[in-house]
Formats: sequence, C-alpha cells, structure tokens
Amino acid sequence: MTTILGTVLLILAIALLVIGVLAWRRKLPGNPVIGIRVAEVRKSQEIWEAAHQVAGPLWLVGGVALVFGGLVAFRAEGWMWLLPVLAVIVALAAVGAGANIGARRAAAIDVAQKYEEEHAPAPAAPAPKVDMDALRRAADAADDKNNGDVK
Repeated sequence: MTTILGTVLLILAIALLVIGVLAWRRKLPGNPVIGIRVAEVRKSQEIWEAAHQVAGPLWLVGGVALVFGGLVAFRAEGWMWLLPVLAVIVALAAVGAGANIGARRAAAIDVAQKYEEEHAPAPAAPAPKVDMDALRRAADAADDKNNGDVK
C-alpha cells in the first residue's frame, strides 16, 4: 500500500511540476483539459498566458508538496501517514489558490481591455486627397490675376 500511494503521489507531483513550469513560462498551450477553466481565460491567448503565469508558481509549490508527500509515503507508519495527507492538503490548497489568482488576473485584464475599447479615441478621418497640379494651376492663376496678367 505504501508503495502504491507513494508512486501515485510522485506521478501527480511530476505532472503538477511540469504543468506549473509550462504555465509560469507562458508555454502552456490552450487546451480543453489542463488549465484554468473560466470564461475570461479563454477569451484570448494573451489572457490565457497571463492567467497561467501567475498560477504557475503556486502550482509548483503544490508539486513540491506532493513530492514530499510521496517520498514520506514510502516509509510512513502510524502517525507518519499524517505527513502525506498534509502534503496532499497543501498541494490542493496551492493549486486552488493558483487557479483563483489566475482567474482574478484574467478578469482584471478582461475589464481593462473592455475599458480601453469603450474609451478609445475615435480613429482620425483619413486626410483628403489633394490634386497638386490643380492646386498649382489655381495658385498660378491667382498670382497672375493679382499681377494684372490675366491669361
């Protein structure tokens, strides 16, 4: 039993460590299985990466806690089983806190983008096309008229 539990915890730890590193480095690809599952996070790649970047370090803490719990589980007897249980609780809390912080970051970015869109200045109208030859002819005609040389 100790070997099975220790192995399961170590496999979960490796998975969580890999996911945490990918998330922290903004390399976690968008997917329907792994990551923060709130609507704001899925709105753009930028929001996905930013949300997971802040969640990644806490997910690494959870992975380290599971490594500790898995290693202790191999030798646990009696009251020592509390240590792997405590490690799992710490890992769950870290993963949950990371997801919470990531979701809050995604929501903040989403609100900021909506605000910018609503309060963005109107695009400037394109400059009108000017026929430079006609302008020169008109200027020449005005000069000639002012000089008394009407053509």
